[in-house]
Amino acid sequence: MLEHKKRLWPASLIAIFSLLISVGLDYFGALDRLEYISYDWRMSQLRGDKAVPEDVAVILIDDASLAMMNPVVGRWPWPRSIYGDVVDFLSLGNPRAIVFDLLLSEDDISPAGGPDSDRRLAEASAAAGNVVFAMQLQRGLPDKPGSPPVSRPLPDHVLSMALPGTYSGVSENKVLYLPIDPVSRSAARLGVASVEADGDGVYRCAPRLYEYQGLLFPSLGVAPLLLSGDLVFPRQAGLSPSLINYYGKVDSYSMGGVIASAQKVMAGELEDLLVDPFEFEDKIVFIGASAAGLEDLKATPLSSTTPGVMIHASIAANLLSGDMLQRVPKWAVWLVAALLVFFVTLSILRLKRLVYQVMTPVIVALLSVAISWFAFRHNYVIDMVMPLVSLLLAAVSGSIYLLMTEGRDKRRVRNMLAQYVSPAVLGAVVDRYEDYLEAEVGSEERLSILFSDIRGFTSLSEAVPAARVVEMLNHYFSAMNETIFDHRGTIDKFIGDAIMAFWGAPVREPHHADLAVGAAIDMHDRLKMVNAWLAERDYPEVRIGVGINTGDVILGNIGSVQKLDYTVIGDNVNLASRLEGLTKQYGCTIMISQYTYDALASPVPCYLVDLVRVKGKQVPIRIYAPILDCDGDEAARLERWSRQGFEAYLAREWGEAIRCYEQLSECQLKHIFIDRCLAYRQAPPPAGWDGVFTMTSK
Repeated sequence: MLEHKKRLWPASLIAIFSLLISVGLDYFGALDRLEYISYDWRMSQLRGDKAVPEDVAVILIDDASLAMMNPVVGRWPWPRSIYGDVVDFLSLGNPRAIVFDLLLSEDDISPAGGPDSDRRLAEASAAAGNVVFAMQLQRGLPDKPGSPPVSRPLPDHVLSMALPGTYSGVSENKVLYLPIDPVSRSAARLGVASVEADGDGVYRCAPRLYEYQGLLFPSLGVAPLLLSGDLVFPRQAGLSPSLINYYGKVDSYSMGGVIASAQKVMAGELEDLLVDPFEFEDKIVFIGASAAGLEDLKATPLSSTTPGVMIHASIAANLLSGDMLQRVPKWAVWLVAALLVFFVTLSILRLKRLVYQVMTPVIVALLSVAISWFAFRHNYVIDMVMPLVSLLLAAVSGSIYLLMTEGRDKRRVRNMLAQYVSPAVLGAVVDRYEDYLEAEVGSEERLSILFSDIRGFTSLSEAVPAARVVEMLNHYFSAMNETIFDHRGTIDKFIGDAIMAFWGAPVREPHHADLAVGAAIDMHDRLKMVNAWLAERDYPEVRIGVGINTGDVILGNIGSVQKLDYTVIGDNVNLASRLEGLTKQYGCTIMISQYTYDALASPVPCYLVDLVRVKGKQVPIRIYAPILDCDGDEAARLERWSRQGFEAYLAREWGEAIRCYEQLSECQLKHIFIDRCLAYRQAPPPAGWDGVFTMTSK
């Protein structure tokens, strides 16, 4: 209890320091850019495949549309009469509203246009009765030649489109661009198309309402909803920018296809229309540009080249479906961050084990990210970066404090451990030494396990004096140990004359099966040098058997508190040991399981040895033996004949199997199967025979 009280005071100071720094950074905008990145990541992951509601459609003036119309009406801009034709065509399908995200603030000056062209659009718009045109607000002086700012008094038809109520604050908008008079008078409503990007140039939010000279006007995404009655008066949305909940999938059409279909309808051809006007029935249809040359591509969280009209279409879709994003206030984020930081700091200083000290802030940080993630999924936006920065500061500050107060003891333990662990394990032990202090620590891992044994060692040791046996074993183990370490393996233990090793831990190796098999082949090769050394000293020659299996095992410190072994246990360990025993029966130096063979990233030529059911196992497995001491062509030939022979054996084609096995070099495997086939030819196996050879001993 006294120790815990001693930790409370420094933990409080560290937590307060971390919070003050992170809140200050957040308040002054230093974290905005990182927060933008986290916001865009959440948006792209959670909204990238989200489809816009069916009652919103978008028609895009794309590059294909420009190419199609170029020989007809010339280069952009098109005559306004084209838009009139589109309005008439869409009206056939009875859409809820038609919205133009095109600023028509100047007279039609296109080669094929003119006053009649403007009049054609105005007449079509008035006849439809549900067309919304864009107007634009600007804070500074006008920047469009020939389009002077509109000053009060505003035209009556524009005043009639203002929303109820007035704005009493300071007006920031100085310039208003309206569609030309006949077009604006024909509009059922006008909507403000002005949108401002965030500091990094990405469009994430937009106001639902705009003020101009004390009057309130809807945005282009809100205006059609007011027109259709889907929204009465969005005063609650206010003038502040609201986050836009974008959609990754939008029901969009090419303007070229719409125009072609409209022309066919006007010509009386109603069959094989590219676009059916009734596809837009009861939909809000937005029309805008996506062609690069029309300069209306915007950067959004979902794409750096989003057509600007998608911004307004997304706003309308959000309001229609109640799919709006709600930002959680900063004070609430700061309060939650304060609680998390105090918890993490106190945990780091009070917990004794390094793994807990490291994992606590990591888990809390992941929890914070998960909360922000799932909140976003339910349309609540919680700042992600500020809590993470505060947790990082708390974790680093707490670690520095521990290093200064407890570092000497930890360094002494590291120096002690370095004398007892192998180089392969040392790095993991140094960084996570407390993991090795309790016997119950363990994890399930997929590893490759190797067992190696000296053939006939019992008889050999009885014929050689004990001192010379030790000398012989030490030289043999040194050579084999070096081979295993060269292939980044971990020596588990020496058991008499046997070696147990594994690959894939403590340092993770994606191709641990390749490393294990490579080590076994090198052990076979290096044994020749060992035997040469033994021969010079009048020792008998030694032969070895090696078994390898790959599978899930339990890895950890197993034993008692006083004596622990960093080892592996489980059925797959036992299978590796069984395979080492099978090398004697089949006369192979190395035996690998089907699981190891399948896990090899780089194929190794192997004999297909047999299909066996080892003692204690019910499921049979295929076993393989790497082909040693052969060049590539010869190894491939032997592998091919062994496979063909075994498949013929399973198919009960005894003669063919014998012919194949006779192609093998002189080896025990060859004679085993030839003898089996001869015996089965004389006395065929029963009908249910599956070719599995059951081992009755270990």
